[in-house]
Amino acid sequence: MRIDQSECGCTIELDGEIEAVLQTSTGLGWSGIGFSDIMLGSQGTVSIVQQGVHFALSLAPPSQRFLWSGQTYDFSEDNIIVLEPGAAVVESWTGPFRTLTLRVAPEAVERITDASLTKTQIRTQFVPSRSQIAVSHLLQAVSADLETGCSTGPLLVESVSATLLQLFSGGETMPRRTGPTLTSPQAATLRELILARLAEPLSLQHLADAVGTSVGHLVRAFKTSFGVTPYQFILRERVNRAQDLIASGTLSLSEIVPLAGFNDASQMSKTFRRLTGQPPRAFLRRARETRPLGPSNG
Repeated sequence: MRIDQSECGCTIELDGEIEAVLQTSTGLGWSGIGFSDIMLGSQGTVSIVQQGVHFALSLAPPSQRFLWSGQTYDFSEDNIIVLEPGAAVVESWTGPFRTLTLRVAPEAVERITDASLTKTQIRTQFVPSRSQIAVSHLLQAVSADLETGCSTGPLLVESVSATLLQLFSGGETMPRRTGPTLTSPQAATLRELILARLAEPLSLQHLADAVGTSVGHLVRAFKTSFGVTPYQFILRERVNRAQDLIASGTLSLSEIVPLAGFNDASQMSKTFRRLTGQPPRAFLRRARETRPLGPSNG
């Protein structure tokens, strides 16, 4: 199979089999960000020319080789590659394996980092994933978000992109400002906007526009002001709303799911359990046990 593709500043020429496309951002309209989670077939080669920034996680490759700048990098274990702007890499493999790739176009890098692409200090590297386990978790979180329908829109993938760009920055990509914060009116505006649109997808750009700042500044200032990222804040508020609706005793769990902004009961249950330590049904049982009884007729 021969595939030629250009997306998000990345040109790919693949000669090999793709056994399955597990997740893809194609058709979602993410601005300057692309993601794929695929199972590659028994063997093949791929040529990658990256104009933006490229992050990839390979899981359990039997035999994988990268050729970059006259050097080869061989792996037979989970690994992570980061490609700087302008990098050209040839990859070959033998044996099927899973690969997750996040591509950030030049304009998206500049929007997220508040810096021009020419000032990026991200450098191409090939490392075992055990040395960057957080990256593995972040890329798999994007795949899981796609699987459940991306209820927050592009917010998670934008947050992951910002985190990875900062993590691999050599010092200039993400301006090192000391604790930028939101003003009280900005924080209030964001809180009101998020709560009013809790059941709708949001993007970092939408939030930044609402308070008249850049995406890069918003990412840093929101975390400083609220103590969590915008994505984490929205998930927390969705669980809070679900708890309030459960406690009211007027709706079933299936009715609460969309009202709290979740795509399905499974997503609500996983998020609820992760943030509260218990599933929604356990919270429902407790709410019923502690709910006051009606007035007696005695």
